[in-house]
Amino acid sequence: MTDPRADVVGCYHVAGKAEFFPARYDELERQAVGMARVLQSFSFAPGSVILTVSSVGEVAQFAAFEKAIQITGHYGTNAEASMFDAGRVESICRQFAPVGVFGVTQATLEGLKMFGHDPERVFSGRTVWARPDAHEGLSRVAGIDLRRIVVLGPAIAFDCGKGGLHFASRDWALAAGDTLKLSSRMPRITPLDGVDTGVEGRVSTMPCACGSRDLTITLGVKA
Repeated sequence: MTDPRADVVGCYHVAGKAEFFPARYDELERQAVGMARVLQSFSFAPGSVILTVSSVGEVAQFAAFEKAIQITGHYGTNAEASMFDAGRVESICRQFAPVGVFGVTQATLEGLKMFGHDPERVFSGRTVWARPDAHEGLSRVAGIDLRRIVVLGPAIAFDCGKGGLHFASRDWALAAGDTLKLSSRMPRITPLDGVDTGVEGRVSTMPCACGSRDLTITLGVKA
């Protein structure tokens, strides 16, 4: 029987309303294994630093990725996804030279400008996984390897080195409609069924060139 006690309590949003999401470490570590395979597609040098930018409430979505960083033999550090912690993002990039920055938001970009930092100087030479609200702005910035990350309720999808937008399909199922609906496939203390992610897209079963077994999403295309 699954132990009902939660190790972490995160949250996700449905139509602007926050929903609490208790989770256990073994659930997050299970997802981390697949995420590690996707992360390995970038061939970062062993012992590299990767910066994760997320909010406290996003622990259920991002803790698995932070574990994947460890699994692949890298070092992780983090900053808050807010304007006011953008100075920390700049400081970490300057002092620790991360090869990747994961989860950059529009608030991060606005905060960098507020503190007088040029995003091009901060992110140049790095792989940057940007959320949809920051992706367009960073697409005009030279010198970065721009990738995507999308929050899908209590889950995430992110680009591999070959450009496939992967989600943890061993743990989650996505059903297409007007928007993608998320359901749990594996035992969880918080099972979900048909959670509206608010993201338009469809799931592809075609194999990705990166070798990951996790399925990919094509955004903006309905089934």
